[in-house]
Amino acid sequence: MHRLVCGLVAAVLLAALPSLALAAAAGTAKGVKPAAAADRAGTEQTLVVGSDIFIGDTVNTGPQGQVQILFADNTKLVVGPHSSLKIEDYLVRNNGSAGKLAVDMLGGSFRFATGNAAKDRYLIDTPTGTIGVRGTRFDVFVDTDGITRILHYEGIVRFCTLDNKCEELTDLCTLGQLSHDATILGDSRKIQGPARNEIKSEFIYSNNQAPLLRQFWFSRSFECTHNVPHGEDGKDPTPNHPDASSPPSKCAGRRCI
Repeated sequence: MHRLVCGLVAAVLLAALPSLALAAAAGTAKGVKPAAAADRAGTEQTLVVGSDIFIGDTVNTGPQGQVQILFADNTKLVVGPHSSLKIEDYLVRNNGSAGKLAVDMLGGSFRFATGNAAKDRYLIDTPTGTIGVRGTRFDVFVDTDGITRILHYEGIVRFCTLDNKCEELTDLCTLGQLSHDATILGDSRKIQGPARNEIKSEFIYSNNQAPLLRQFWFSRSFECTHNVPHGEDGKDPTPNHPDASSPPSKCAGRRCI
């Protein structure tokens, strides 16, 4: 009888595990480039396409690693090479209570697009401040000193220092910075010379979206690191480049140029 009762209890617990795991999952890895792993309660879990991402996970990538995460509300998040990000909270916690889509960008390169949740449900922390969003698409780079730079594409980005000094980005290709102060650095297309190359190295997905699945592409992001503003050189700011907009033109088996 004792063994029968123990067996029944074990069967019930095993049957409950899939639903518990499903309830706790915050997002799914849609694209993974090794090396990439999630630190889960001190245990490293290698990530592959289809891996669940949970509240509390810290996603870490190697020098060539990358993880493209899709959340249930259609929020999109890319963790670039040599980067680290922690999932602090999600819209629906595993106990059913309401939370926020809260992440901590600890260091490296990132891409973020809001989904279908109310815009006040998003919270992004960085070592030097916070980023709030409203219907927004943007890239982030956090350097080794914790200084955060934001390249804005669409919507409104409000970024604030730890002592609540805030600025907003509203225009395409506007560059912001979080350090001891919140600063708007201006239009990235107007930055030339060595500084332009530095921006390209930081905002790797503006420079080249090819490593990403198409659903993680942002229209016009390419021009933010390659073109001057429309009218300043008399040319169209969006060239016929396969990475300049999404989707690119069909090339009938020939390489798009």
